[in-house]
Order: sequence, then structure tokens, then C-alpha cells
Amino acid sequence: MRFKFLHLHLHGLIRSKNLELGRDADTGGQTQYVLELVKSLANISDVDQVDLVTRLINDSKVDDEYSQEEEFVEPGVRILRFKFGPNKYLRKELLWPYLDHLTESLISFYKKNKKPNFIHAHYADAGYVGVKLSKFLRVPLIFTGHSLGREKKRKLLDTGLKIDQIENLYSISKRIEAEEKALKSADIIVTSTRQESVHQYSQYSSFLSHKAKVIPPGVDHKKFHHIHSTTETAEIDNMMKPFLKDSTKPPLLTISRAVRRKNIPSLIEAYGRSEKLKRKTNLIWVVEIVLQNLTLNKRKYFKIFLKLLINIICTEK
Repeated sequence: MRFKFLHLHLHGLIRSKNLELGRDADTGGQTQYVLELVKSLANISDVDQVDLVTRLINDSKVDDEYSQEEEFVEPGVRILRFKFGPNKYLRKELLWPYLDHLTESLISFYKKNKKPNFIHAHYADAGYVGVKLSKFLRVPLIFTGHSLGREKKRKLLDTGLKIDQIENLYSISKRIEAEEKALKSADIIVTSTRQESVHQYSQYSSFLSHKAKVIPPGVDHKKFHHIHSTTETAEIDNMMKPFLKDSTKPPLLTISRAVRRKNIPSLIEAYGRSEKLKRKTNLIWVVEIVLQNLTLNKRKYFKIFLKLLINIICTEK
């Protein structure tokens, strides 16, 4: 018997290639993770078909590809897009009122098509849909939270935000409730690290540790591999040369979106205070900024930050 998998990834922008990573808070590492996961899964001999369900978006502000109902990824993998909510692109916190519509559409779809053997829900919104769909179809549910509402709430409170502000911005109570239900119903809970399982998921009353399976994210060996030629290193050297005094030192590399919760200022401060790190390594921060997606205040903050960073670099030189 060969298995059919259904993956639910509902927010952000996802397509078969040219992911717009960093475009916004919803199109980041989870998007890359899910796409590479479904591709890898399809290469297993026991797997027949992998479907990735996401939201259909018909909005002039995003690419037309996100309005295709079905998209071929590679043999055995396809993206299925379902309309729920308005046509325009919405951040994930605004999707909650429309998730029941998606659930009904999926139930109707699988009344006419072969049902999956497993449902894998990614993040709280997909968990909400996954719980209802798995019960209707009577198939096992796998849940990966990726990030968790209780932990986010704790960190936001630490920044000084009030409960009502957090609720208005992030619909945090709906998210936590959906996570509790997903953890209760899931047959398997996938975590990336033991720390995530022991210290984060354990904050939930519905979490049972025996369900947790620690599966570290994999690596795409087509992109990350031993050096095949001097051309690869030459390209990197030419890219970095204008910014570095000594490009022969090994890099201390970080790649992230330019948002506060990535804690980049602390990394820069820690590096700047360590004579050993400065002597032996180059700190390289790779960041993608889509300025048109930033508010005026955030744009102003980022420009100030860049000026400070440039001043530090010039002073060091």
C-alpha cells in the first residue's frame, strides 16, 4: 500500500519555486520548511501522492501564481488552493473567521476524491482545520506548531504590551485555544528540538510528551554541500570584499528578517564586546528588506539602524 499525505499550510505566500522569503512576517522559514518537506516526502517509495493545501489569493498586490487553483510542484506533489475569506491577501491573524469555510470546502472536496491516509497541519490555523477534517475523514493527524502562542504571548508581555493590545494585534486567545485542541487531537506532534518539546509545548495542558517526535529540519544538499569549485568561493569573496577588511577570516553568519524578535542588536553588541570574536571572525548578517511593506515608523527605524551600523563599520576601519 502506498500512502497519500495532505499538508495544511494556510497563511503566507507559498508556491513551487521562487519563494518570496522575508516579504512579510508570514512568508518565512515555515514556508521553506513545508515546501522542502512535501518534496522530500514524495521521494519515499511508500508515498504515492502529497497534496499541499493553502489559500487562494486574487490580489493585484501579489503575483498571479497565488490565484491558481492547482499548481504542479514535481511528480507526486501538487499545491491545491482553496478560496476562503476575501480575495485580497491577509495576514494570518485575520484568517480565523474564515477557517470554517475552508473546512467545509475540504470536506466537500474529499467526498468526491480519495481521502488522504494522513493529515499534517502546520501552525495553529492549520491545526484548527486539521482537527475537524481528521475527525470527519477518520484519519490520523500530525501537528507541527512551528511557533507557539503561549511563548509568543510571554515574550510580548515582556516587551511591555498589554493583554488587550496583544489580543487585538494577534488574536492570541484563538491561537492558543486552537493549539490546545490540535495537541489534544494529534496522533503525532513534530518538534524540531528537545528544548521545544520540554520547555515550550509543555506549557499546554493538552500536550502529552509521548506523542512528541523530535525531527530536526533537514538540509537541501543541492544548495549546501562541500565546495565543488573555486568559482563558488570566488563569487562569495567578490560579494563580501567591499564590506570586510580581512575576508580570509571565517564568517559568523546569521540570516534573518529585520524584525525585533530576531534579536539582532544583541548579536551585534555581543560580537562588538568580544575582542576574540572580532579578531578571529567576520560577523555577516544577511537580511532581506522589502521597504514598501514597512510602515513609515518601521522604515524610519530601519534607516536609523543602518546609519548606526555603517558608522560602526567606518569607525572599525
